[in-house]
Amino acid sequence: MRIESECFLLPKAGNRRDEYEDASHSSMHVHKETTVCRFAIADGASESSYAEQWANLLVKGYCFGRFGGMQIHRAVSPLSKAWQKKMNGKTLPWYAQEKLSSGAFSTLAGITFRFAIDADAAAFDAIAVGDSCIFHIREDKLIASFPLSTADDFGRRPVLISSNTANNAQLHEFVHRWSDIAGAGDEFWLMTDALACWLLTRYKEDTSVIRIMQKLADEHDFQHLVHEERRRPHHEGYFYLRNDDVTFIRLKLVKGK
Repeated sequence: MRIESECFLLPKAGNRRDEYEDASHSSMHVHKETTVCRFAIADGASESSYAEQWANLLVKGYCFGRFGGMQIHRAVSPLSKAWQKKMNGKTLPWYAQEKLSSGAFSTLAGITFRFAIDADAAAFDAIAVGDSCIFHIREDKLIASFPLSTADDFGRRPVLISSNTANNAQLHEFVHRWSDIAGAGDEFWLMTDALACWLLTRYKEDTSVIRIMQKLADEHDFQHLVHEERRRPHHEGYFYLRNDDVTFIRLKLVKGK
């Protein structure tokens, strides 16, 4: 078995690419006869300082295996030190320095697959903090949504991981975990909040949105879809896709080497 992966991303409308504050990463390791593949996304909170650097540290930390079997505050601690090191020496006005001292904030969603090359199934486990989501797709059906399952769930302020460890004292209470088995042909989609909320909203109205997402061929197709959905009016008076950074990792488990 192998995993085919693609990553699509786009900043907020009106923003430059260097203003994009989401993050994504992946890794693959072979241990004897077992392959371990990890994928992660994160959404840096715009209201915090240098959130994009923090989001990048989180996804890389996850894909390097630093979250495996470890309490989250212990996993985050060395990443926090790395973020602080990056920030040291920055010359900032007093108000920006004060904001910096409170830390950066980000969501995180990651999934790890373990399988033998000749296997027909793969075990997986996932972790999520906040409202970045992972969807399990089989054929053209959404069979699982993690950690949120309805568009209404996105109305609450999400719990975020902070680069300031003092803010993470109760974080372990808000960590969601998911483990299961997936078969060849199954797909997993990782999406940051705006896109995840959009998918659940559209799927409730018309399940054919799954096929639309499966047919995206390249970055151009993805950008066209995002631009269209940001302008598509909902009958309740808002646009289907909120104007925010969007990140989409599309994974498919495939038979063969």
